[in-house]
Amino acid sequence: MLREIISWPISTARRAVELPRAMERSIREANELMEVSREQLEVMRRQADQALEQAERMNELLGRVVRLTEPLERAQRGAEYVGEGLKRAIFGPEEAAQLGREKAAQVGAEEAAQVSIEAEVIAEKTALASQAEAPAEQEESSARPPDSSER
Repeated sequence: MLREIISWPISTARRAVELPRAMERSIREANELMEVSREQLEVMRRQADQALEQAERMNELLGRVVRLTEPLERAQRGAEYVGEGLKRAIFGPEEAAQLGREKAAQVGAEEAAQVSIEAEVIAEKTALASQAEAPAEQEESSARPPDSSER
């Protein structure tokens, strides 16, 4: 017990002397951790800035691509229109309508309905036009080579 009474003030004095050193070491470690954190935050900020720059460049490139595809889309629509006209001229209005219906079966439900309606309208218009130009069609059909089914 006497030993405890004597050792207690000595250990308390020793702790009191070591306390400023321990606090200084803790503060130094905290400062080092804060400096590392600042450096990491700076690296992350630079990475975020670079990512934003890349996103802006990609957005600009995507805008260019969209602007470049618009004429292609117009050309495609024109080619589809010419293709429909060629189908009517080569196959006649009924087969052109049938081809349109077959194409409609391959595309989505909304597009299928639209294509089918357009094909039927085209077939009706062509049938009306062919009734008015019956003599001209007879001349064209005689100039056409015979089908393999007619041989």
